[in-house]
Amino acid sequence: MNNKNQKFEIIRFTPDDKRYYPASMRKRSYMGDEYVKHTKIKIPLGKSRYGGCVIDLPKKVKHPQNMRFAAQLDLAEFAPFDKTGLLPKTGQLIFFSQILEDTGKVIYADVPNSELERQIVEHEDNFYDGVLIDKIFTETETLAERYAEEDGEKFWDYFEGSEKSKIFGIYTNCQMQEEEIEEVVFSNKVVLLQVGEGGFNDEGVFSVLINKDDLKKRNFDNCEFIWAQS
Repeated sequence: MNNKNQKFEIIRFTPDDKRYYPASMRKRSYMGDEYVKHTKIKIPLGKSRYGGCVIDLPKKVKHPQNMRFAAQLDLAEFAPFDKTGLLPKTGQLIFFSQILEDTGKVIYADVPNSELERQIVEHEDNFYDGVLIDKIFTETETLAERYAEEDGEKFWDYFEGSEKSKIFGIYTNCQMQEEEIEEVVFSNKVVLLQVGEGGFNDEGVFSVLINKDDLKKRNFDNCEFIWAQS
């Protein structure tokens, strides 16, 4: 099979139509009607989300120092769409990152949502605003889709795929050459999380990679964190 036509099963997700920002922060001129204070939006305990000041952590688990809350995935929401069977079926994946240094931490907590404790950490740094994850669904993608055509000539499109938010599939980084992307795709690395520009980020893609063997063992200590500015 031509590797460029190989189909990759992915879990896609899309954002809610509201964004929330810290109540202590003054609303900025660029914020439209979709922006509301975090105190004005209902967020169920453990609900999947990206960024923001509202964090649901297991009891006795502390917010990692010098990092910002990046995302929270309720695996019970995602597991029904996981055709690979690699994800845990229950619990939470909670992501923290210092994106300027490409560092971070992933916490896996296999506890019921009702046992999580809410923390509010207001700040105006990276990931200061949040958005709930709305729809989750399965999809496939191929490397062939990463090519654009002009005047009958096909060429690698560095920005194709940056609008997607997903788990698994083809790694996206507009700073990397085609060969570098393929090296990641056909390695033992797995896209544990990609949050793209389609309603989540304005310009840039946040990705977390994990070794497939580590994922099978539920070892999240060696993840890679990458912010690819577009």
